[in-house]
Formats: sequence, C-alpha cells, structure tokens
Amino acid sequence: MKIKYAIILVLAVLVVGAGIGLKMFFKPHADVNKLDAEFKLEAIQLMDEFQKEENAATTKYSEKVLEISGKLVTKNKLPNGTDLLVLEDEMQGISCQLDSVWAAANQPVIKSLETGNPVTIKGICKGYLMEIKVSPAVVVTK
Repeated sequence: MKIKYAIILVLAVLVVGAGIGLKMFFKPHADVNKLDAEFKLEAIQLMDEFQKEENAATTKYSEKVLEISGKLVTKNKLPNGTDLLVLEDEMQGISCQLDSVWAAANQPVIKSLETGNPVTIKGICKGYLMEIKVSPAVVVTK
C-alpha cells in the first residue's frame, strides 16, 4: 500500500514539474518597447553605480527595465545576427543586445545610428560582468 502512494506522489510531482517547465518554456516574448522604464538615467551614472558598489547596483537594477542615454561607441552584428550597441566605453561600458523582433522591423533606425553620437536605449538590465549587460533592448526614438 505504501509503495502505491509513493508512486502516485512521485508521478504527481513529475506532472506538476513538467507543467511548470512547459509554462516557462512557452512564456510569451516580452515586448520591451511597450514596457515602462523603471529607471531613466545617464550611462555614466549607471556605470559609476556598478563600479562603486556592484552588489547594491545589481540588487537595484537587475531584471528591471532601464532607459539609458549615452554616447554610442560601437555598433556590431554578432555571429548569430543579433545587433549589439555599446555605450560610453568599448571595454567596460554598457552592452545592449537589441531585441531581434524589434531590430528586424527597425533596420533603418539601426542603420542611422552613428558612433560618437548620443543614443537612448530601453532594455532589461541583466547585470555586470566586465560590462553592464542590457538585453533585450530597443532604441528609443522621440
């Protein structure tokens, strides 16, 4: 009798786990363009906060929607086709991977961006590892 209940319990746990896993796997893609920014700040200010107190900045900004303004220093296309913009400092700046759906629909906006000019990016902060990662991101046009 105990074995029968143990098997039922294990099967129930597996079914619930599989359901949660499938729900997370098929979770709809977040449209960053429609999300409101929780923080609007300059790229230099964000970089200073991470360099002075990384743990506090990570707690404050990680997985939050940020609107960041700064100087575009690099515009690249990664091997997988993702557009990458880097703000302020090429080595330790803010690395913004553009949302692939947004980028496909807005190639003229991306092509018009010139290095050395100011740009505003909105995206989800993923944390700090040699540089601040923001992904997915979109270019804010006003």
